[in-house]
Amino acid sequence: MHMRSGFWKWLGFVFVIATRLQVGAQTNGIFADFTTSLGDFSCQLDYTNSPKAVANFVGLATGARAWLDVVTGEARTNAFYDGLTFHRVITNLIGQAGSPNGQGTDTPGYAFVDQFAATLNFNKPWILAMANSGPDSNGSQFFVTAATNAAWNNQYVIFGKVVSGTNVVAAITRVPTDANEKPLTNVVIQQVTIRRLGDAAQAFDVNAHGLPLVTNIPLKLTQKSKQISLTYSNRLFADNRYYSATNLSSWVANSLGVETAAPSSNTVQVAMSSPQEFFRFAQIQYPSSTFAPKTLFGETVTLVFATQTKGTCIIVFNNTGGGTFKFAGSPGTISSYAWSQDVYRGALYPIVFSAGLPEMTLQMNFSSAKAGKFSGSAYYGPFPVPVSGTFTLAP
Repeated sequence: MHMRSGFWKWLGFVFVIATRLQVGAQTNGIFADFTTSLGDFSCQLDYTNSPKAVANFVGLATGARAWLDVVTGEARTNAFYDGLTFHRVITNLIGQAGSPNGQGTDTPGYAFVDQFAATLNFNKPWILAMANSGPDSNGSQFFVTAATNAAWNNQYVIFGKVVSGTNVVAAITRVPTDANEKPLTNVVIQQVTIRRLGDAAQAFDVNAHGLPLVTNIPLKLTQKSKQISLTYSNRLFADNRYYSATNLSSWVANSLGVETAAPSSNTVQVAMSSPQEFFRFAQIQYPSSTFAPKTLFGETVTLVFATQTKGTCIIVFNNTGGGTFKFAGSPGTISSYAWSQDVYRGALYPIVFSAGLPEMTLQMNFSSAKAGKFSGSAYYGPFPVPVSGTFTLAP
């Protein structure tokens, strides 16, 4: 009896130690628990090395941070990821999700900058990272990996790792897809639940990392004849958009661009398209940072090509939508161009030269207010040729 009693006491002691060790393994941290139509998996979020991406993900998942419904212009705070699908699967490599329209072509209405850490890389599987469309274009889309791919290091922001349910992640990456990598049967994220364990995790503030603030702001409407003046509160580094509708169900988005200098206007004139018209105004407030200008009017852009088309091209844009250029000492004119402003970048899509250079489409990623790197394509023939290099703007 004595030996049997001692044995059970010893076994109980071991059980307590084991239980404490198991609990201790998840004593500190922020965890995202995914419930999907193929099963459950959990990720530990690295808020120490990737605080922006974690704050953004937690804010969207819980509704603690507002996001923009880009279809209606409404600032919303419902749980963003619940009900979305894994819209893209690369077999045995990744499952990608976070697109409200299920096509991978939309965002939460804003972008935030990259934040890389030397300790985080794709040299192992089961990684949670942000999907993007270029530098500093993170939004809501993310992917989980089932294999290694070191080529992605410092290209996509890693903000977590899968800590349970790797078999489910593997299964997601093995579902049949069409030619566009879209699953033939929807894999649905039924719910994302955020768990905070430990004092540090509880103290992590999703509003303390310089992420954009999404709001709907009041409008003052003044009608004169068939023109309506929309007056709003404008701010530096604000991305302003107004939405119009005639029936409160089909909204049309109109972007006023990002204010990169102290705004000189807070009114926009809109032509009436119907006797009854409704308006909604959305504003995404960014922290002080560098942005592409609204237009290239009066700008001198110097492109220094590093690949394929080598040399320096100096372009002087006028104020009427054209300009002149000089490449390798030979002058010419800009036949046409289209400029698109994004938050941290802009795009010449395309730019057409009179002679000496082919038509090009260039994405310009700003690293400062007046400089950065560009990449894109030059169309010498039927097939595009990659081009890249650096650029500066003056004045």
